Amino acid sequence: MSPDHNQIPPEFLKKWQDTINVMAGIFDVPAGLMMRVLPEQIEVLLSSTSEGNPYEHAEKAALDTGLYCETVMATRDLLHVPNALEDPQWEHNPDVKLNMISYLGVPLEWRPNEMFGTICVLDSKTRHYPAKYIELMWELKKSIEADFSVIRHNQQLVQANAQLAQEVQERQAAELRLQNAQHDLAQAEKMAALGGLVAGIAHEINTPVGLGLTGSSHFKYMVEQLETKFRAGQLEEPEFEQFLVDSKQLSHSIFISLEKAAALVKSFKLVAVDQTHDEIRSFQPLTYIQDLLLTHQQTLRRAGVATAVDCPADLVLTSYPGAWSQILSNLISNSLVHGFTPGQTDAQIHIALADTPTESVLTYRDNGRGMDDAVAAKVFDPFFTTNRQGGGTGLGMHVVYNLVSQKLGGRIQLQTAPGQGAVFTCHLPKQLASP
Repeated sequence: MSPDHNQIPPEFLKKWQDTINVMAGIFDVPAGLMMRVLPEQIEVLLSSTSEGNPYEHAEKAALDTGLYCETVMATRDLLHVPNALEDPQWEHNPDVKLNMISYLGVPLEWRPNEMFGTICVLDSKTRHYPAKYIELMWELKKSIEADFSVIRHNQQLVQANAQLAQEVQERQAAELRLQNAQHDLAQAEKMAALGGLVAGIAHEINTPVGLGLTGSSHFKYMVEQLETKFRAGQLEEPEFEQFLVDSKQLSHSIFISLEKAAALVKSFKLVAVDQTHDEIRSFQPLTYIQDLLLTHQQTLRRAGVATAVDCPADLVLTSYPGAWSQILSNLISNSLVHGFTPGQTDAQIHIALADTPTESVLTYRDNGRGMDDAVAAKVFDPFFTTNRQGGGTGLGMHVVYNLVSQKLGGRIQLQTAPGQGAVFTCHLPKQLASP
């Protein structure tokens, strides 16, 4: 078992628990499980809260005892046992002692060819699952394994940031090496921000897509049930009316989920392309800022930060949108890491853009803890950070300063005081000529 199996973020465990509960309800079984393999045991990582479930969270069992899940992991394929008591191969497996005589499960791989465990359903009665249920099981496997990929990517980013900070400390011994590190790490900071954006948006999209998939599968089941009763001449008017009510609610839920996923993809595509393709183009800053905030939605929501944007709807700029994105992303990161007090309940970020005949004035404001004069005087210096132990590189605000002053040909000012939050004001040209 990889050591990073033990570092699963709570938000993913909660999401999977919800998935297991929904799965047990759809399959109409007492037990829905997500299992994790250990060096010599197998563990119930998550267990559905359905009535009659004999399995408990964190329960462990020895391997090499003939469990259903052992065969699934060994074959790396789906296993369907309709009734273990009618099959000599399974009649003595340990799950039968719990009266779990039917089983349907698929393997989960942490990464290709590396087993994590299984996801499965068990019942105390004979079950012959139709093809649509087996197809749903494979889709759940794909969804969870996509989450595994996001988790691994986030872990790699944390390790990369820690490694980055260590390199910075080592290179401070010599001025020439320090200058080289400044350039290299500034680029790494930009790519780490984009990588975090990718991981965050993947997690955000996975939820509405998963809900849409589950809803559409259930809708398909409802239609098939209705068709069966209709063709058998057993369809009654109340049943049809209930079908119409349920269909309307379910189709609305599917539409909302997919509409949310489409909006996330659109905003991410715009921001990500601008960060990787450094080109001047005309854009509307209000829409662009709103799309950027949408890509940071997961992090801001988790931190309990409210946002507000004040910008003319018809304002058009000709500039480097990727630089604007990087500036705002780094300012948001600075507020989250350094600005807000842990547990602050009224955390707010306000972004305003004022239009003048010669320039645009971007004002970024947070109501965090603020800075004293000593910190404020160094905030734009390369490698200056107040959170070195937390993995801070001291490059985020230096990158902001360079983008504003060099890339965009503007200037940036800071107003702050302890307990008064921070206000960054950027005076930027409205029109940039192509280089």
